[in-house]
Amino acid sequence: MAFSWEPFGRTSLEPATAPEQEAAPEPEAPLGRKPARALAILTCMDCRIDPLDALGLSLGDAVVLRNAGAQVSDDVLRSLQMAHEVLGVRTVHVIGHTDCAAHGGDAQVAANEAANGADRIRGVIPSLQARSGLLDLQTGTVR
Repeated sequence: MAFSWEPFGRTSLEPATAPEQEAAPEPEAPLGRKPARALAILTCMDCRIDPLDALGLSLGDAVVLRNAGAQVSDDVLRSLQMAHEVLGVRTVHVIGHTDCAAHGGDAQVAANEAANGADRIRGVIPSLQARSGLLDLQTGTVR
């Protein structure tokens, strides 16, 4: 057999050879529990989206929530409430995207749902700023 099911590992069943020892990298400062920008992002679970990269953010900048169609469901609201109260999140961006399967591929429907989701967040957690946007998968821009 020429491969194994070992996730993200070697694909050969031959024994792995020990890699050459490299100098250990300098340890980086640990990331804090609270998001550095007091920001939360709700976006779609679509595998074509890297929310941090798309928004020019780095690891540790924002809490990221993902589900099909970037829907503001009850569990998302619970997570945002906790992020707001415990982690100091002050702003959430609801980001839909073009060619979203959850919205039939209709960009206008995805944009409207993101705007409606931001409205719902403001209605349930008034002290949390909520904005919406649409990520264009062809250009990589958010509007």
